[in-house]
Amino acid sequence: MSDKDLLVGISEMLLKQDLQAEKLDEHSAILNHHTEILNDTRDTLKHFVDVSIQQFEQQTQQFQDQQQFNQEQRQFNEQFLNRLNQQSQFNE
Repeated sequence: MSDKDLLVGISEMLLKQDLQAEKLDEHSAILNHHTEILNDTRDTLKHFVDVSIQQFEQQTQQFQDQQQFNQEQRQFNEQFLNRLNQQSQFNE
């Protein structure tokens, strides 16, 4: 093999390496773009989860408040009925 053939062979190998490096750069750019999209999606989902948790906690508090109100209303109604019965007995 002559020096010229050797240089042509080396030149072709270097060109192939450059092409492969360009392809790798393109693929890296695509992967980086997809990674950014996935990170944005993850952040958005995390925000929605946080908001959902807050809403759930608020609804839980409202439910507990409603239960407390209902219990107090029952007690009031029982007292009212007791007094009404006492008044009825007194009136008889």
